[in-house]
Amino acid sequence: MRLFTLRFTVSLLAIQSWVLAILAIRNPIISGWNPDPSILRVGDEYFLATSSFEYWPSTPIYKSKDLANWELFSHAFTRPEQLQLYGTPTGAGAWAPTLSYINGKYYLAAMTRWTYDPVARVWPRVMWVSSHDLRTWSDPIWGDPWGIDPALFQDPVSQKVYLNLMAPNNNKDRIWGIYQCEVDVDSGRCIGEYRSMWNGTLPHNASARPEGPKMFKRDQWYYLLIAEGGTDDLHRASIARSLSPEGPWAPAPHNPILFNGEYGYDNLTVQSTGHATIFEAANGDSYAVYLARRKINGSSPLGRETFMSPVTWKDGWPIINGGNPVLLSESFGPAPDQKLPPPSFVDRFNQESLDPSWYQLRTPYAPIYDLKKANARKDSHGIVFRPNVFGLSDRDSPAAILRKQKSLNMTFSAQLLPTTSGLGYGETVGISAYLSELQHQDIGVSGCVNSTGMCIYTQLMKNGTTEYNQVKLNSSSIPSNLALHIRAEPLSCTFGYSLGSNETITWLVSLSSSWLAFAPSGWFVFEGASFALFATGTGQPWPPHAPEVGFAQVTETYYEEDIPDYDRWSV
Repeated sequence: MRLFTLRFTVSLLAIQSWVLAILAIRNPIISGWNPDPSILRVGDEYFLATSSFEYWPSTPIYKSKDLANWELFSHAFTRPEQLQLYGTPTGAGAWAPTLSYINGKYYLAAMTRWTYDPVARVWPRVMWVSSHDLRTWSDPIWGDPWGIDPALFQDPVSQKVYLNLMAPNNNKDRIWGIYQCEVDVDSGRCIGEYRSMWNGTLPHNASARPEGPKMFKRDQWYYLLIAEGGTDDLHRASIARSLSPEGPWAPAPHNPILFNGEYGYDNLTVQSTGHATIFEAANGDSYAVYLARRKINGSSPLGRETFMSPVTWKDGWPIINGGNPVLLSESFGPAPDQKLPPPSFVDRFNQESLDPSWYQLRTPYAPIYDLKKANARKDSHGIVFRPNVFGLSDRDSPAAILRKQKSLNMTFSAQLLPTTSGLGYGETVGISAYLSELQHQDIGVSGCVNSTGMCIYTQLMKNGTTEYNQVKLNSSSIPSNLALHIRAEPLSCTFGYSLGSNETITWLVSLSSSWLAFAPSGWFVFEGASFALFATGTGQPWPPHAPEVGFAQVTETYYEEDIPDYDRWSV
C-alpha cells in the first residue's frame, strides 16, 4: 500500500510538473513600452497593435501564433502623407489603435494629437486606415468627431459599422465620456445619431476619464469594455452589456473587472492595469490583453507594457484572471515556453534596410542616415549618420535612431565607426538612455570643453539641471575599437566605455533608473525608456570638413530579471 501511495504521489508530481510546463505564457507578453494593446485573431494567428506617440514609423503591429512569443510584423503609418508628426512633443502623436475586420478588409482606427498647447487649441483627431494584408495600409480617413481612442465595430447582425470613442460633451464644458455614431467608413461621416453611451463606474465630472471603448458580441449580448481612472495607479477596466450595439447599457455587478490598484498602489509590482481588449483564441478560450506597468521601487522605467490574462465567464459576464490580482510569477495558457531571458540582439547594420525595431523621432523631413554597403572588407558595414543642427533635446527630427528598452536587466553596447580625423567642440556622436526631449542621459564623443582634443563625455539631465563630465580620449580620431555602454538594472542606469573587445568597461557615472520614468513638472510622458544612437552638430550644421560618424555594431545582452510580485526593494 505504501508503494502504491509513493507511486501515486510521484505520478501526481509528474502530472503537476507537466501542467506547469505547458502553463507557459508569462507577463509581460510584449516587454518594453507598448501601451494600449488591441488584438485581432486571423485564423490561428494573432495581430496586436500598440501606441507609438511621436516615434516613427508609427503604430507597431506584432504577430504571434501561440500568444506567448511575438515578432514585429509591420507598422500602420510609414509614409508622411499618412501621419505628420512635425514638432510633436513627447507623449503626443499617434495614440490608442484598434484593429477591426470590416467588409472583407482590416481596419486600424487611431488618433493624433499634435500638441498640448492650450493656446493653439489643436484638439485630438480620430482617423482610420485599411489594409488587405495588415502590412500595407491606406491613406487615412478622418472621422467627423474629435476625441481619442476610436474603435470601429461592425455589428454581425445588421452589418452596420459604429464608431465608438472617448469625446467631450461639448466644446465648453469638455467633460469626457464614451460616444458613438453609425459611421460611413469610406468618408468618415457620422450617418446615424451621435449619442452618449455608458460612462463607467466613477463619478462623471470634469475629472472623469472613461476611455478606450472596445465593443464585441458574445451570444445574444453586446459588450462595451472601457478603461477608467486615468493611466496611472487608478487605471482599471470596467464593462457593461446590452442587447443592442446602441444600448441601453447595464454595468457588470462586479466592476471593475481588472484593477491591480485595488490591492494597494505601493504593494503589487504590476500596476495601472487597464485599456483592455477581450478576445477568443483559436481553441475557444477567452483572454484579455491590456496595458500595465511594472513598478520598481515606485517608478516604471519601461513605461506601460502589454500584458495578458485568461478570461472565464459566469452568468454572461467575463472574469479576468479568476478575479485575482495579476502577479508576475504567474503563468498560464497552453503555449510553448517564452525564452527568458531572450537571446542577445546584435545589429551589424549589414542589411539593405534598417531593422524595423529601430525608430526615429517624429516624421523625418530628410534622410538622417546611410547604411554602408558590405564588401570584401568585413569591417565596412555600419550606419553613418547625416547629423543636423538638432539634438535629442530638440522637439524636431535629430539624426538619431532608437530601440525600446526591452528588459529591466540588460546592457546596451554600441561600437563606433573609426574616423579619419577628430571632432570639434559641439560635433558629437554617442548613445543615450532616452525618455523624452526633456529627460535623456547620454554618453558620447565630442571635442573637449575648454581644452583641445577629443573627450568622452557624460550628460545626466535631472529635472532641468544637467550634470556634465568628460574624460580625455588619448587619440586624434575615433579609434576602431571604441565602444560605449549603458548598463540598465532595475534600480540604476550606469554609463561607460571600453577600448578593445577584451578590455574591461570603464564605468563613469550612474543614476537612479527613476530618472527615466517621469517627465518634469507640467509635462506629460506616456512612453518608457529607449536606447538611442545619435549624432549632432549641437545647433550648427555639420561642418563639411568634419569626419563621417556612426556605428559598426550594436549589441543588447539580456539577463534574468527576477522581479518580485511585490514592490519592495532594499535600497
